[in-house]
Amino acid sequence: MNSTLGAYSDGIPVRATSRAAEFMPQLDSLRAFAVMAVIVHHWLPHNWLINRTPNGAIGVTLFFVLSGFLITRILIKSRNQVLAGTMTRREAYQTFLIRRALRIFPLYFLILGFVYFFLPHASAIDEYPGYYLFYSYNILLNRTEDWADILSPFWSLAVEEQFYLVWPFVVMLTPRRLLLPMIGLSIGLGVTFRAYFLTQGEIQNILTPTCLDAFGIGALWAALPYERPVTGAFFRRALPAAAAISLAVFVFMLQLPDAHPLRIVFLRLVLSVLSLYAVAQAAEGIGGPVGRVLNQPSLLYMGKISYGLYVFHMLVSSHLANVMMGWMVRHIPRFPALGFWPYLAFSFVVLLALASLSWYFFEKPFNDLKRYFTYQK
Repeated sequence: MNSTLGAYSDGIPVRATSRAAEFMPQLDSLRAFAVMAVIVHHWLPHNWLINRTPNGAIGVTLFFVLSGFLITRILIKSRNQVLAGTMTRREAYQTFLIRRALRIFPLYFLILGFVYFFLPHASAIDEYPGYYLFYSYNILLNRTEDWADILSPFWSLAVEEQFYLVWPFVVMLTPRRLLLPMIGLSIGLGVTFRAYFLTQGEIQNILTPTCLDAFGIGALWAALPYERPVTGAFFRRALPAAAAISLAVFVFMLQLPDAHPLRIVFLRLVLSVLSLYAVAQAAEGIGGPVGRVLNQPSLLYMGKISYGLYVFHMLVSSHLANVMMGWMVRHIPRFPALGFWPYLAFSFVVLLALASLSWYFFEKPFNDLKRYFTYQK
């Protein structure tokens, strides 16, 4: 990584982190692939060949690895400013949380309000509102296992928010020499917690401790170039081999039953390594045919609106598309009844339109307020 030496603290060089703020466009395309994997998992029958792969787990794990990578880069930049004396830890933490809230909270609470007032029968939000309001829905879902809840995909948003609350303290307060071991510990804890919960008969792996390895693997890739450049270079060379081994293990795991202990404990770790390979390559910028695919404007755009695609996709498929289709059948003469694939295409167009409107007229105005809460002091 191209970085220059900045301030010093306790004899340890503090690396400037201007690169951390760089925009890496191909990561948006990875977001598009991640959200499409989740949509395929929820919209297509689970016994179809395309869903023989755990598309929901693939998409969510890719999101977690992306978050671990990008959030840790941001936090290392803030930590370096703290060490340089240009920002306090309190300012860094507040700025981080405010910027995350401006991006996530408005649409999240809008959807909660809509479901609470107009579709309470489709969710447990009227019975357990606190779990949804305070980003602890994954705890409720782990208990009820009610995956028919229209808000069931929000478990991963709860996990992400819990990560956002805790991880800044890890990066900011851990001594620099111990940050990489702490990240390594988080990776090990993710696997350990899944093994422990398996012994307790819990196999859903939607509690935050069971997701730590995905965040940690992304965080490791963000931290290595700043903390241990030589080790980071070794990991960079070793990553393709690790990804190839992980791919072979993943293919093997596909032959196992969903409830097999090996699959329950290690699948997320394997998917995290594969996700990291994609993230690392896309962050540097992939060329050739793959790069041309990732640079497609349509994919980049879908990545930009991926948050809206994610939070709306269950609402559209189970309710909104049905309502719109019913209206057109009643009011448009000779409007044909749509079969499965035309209806699926119609639902996807509705989803794209809704997510686009949400981005430009609702999410973006809040997101633009970030300019008042910058990390530059």
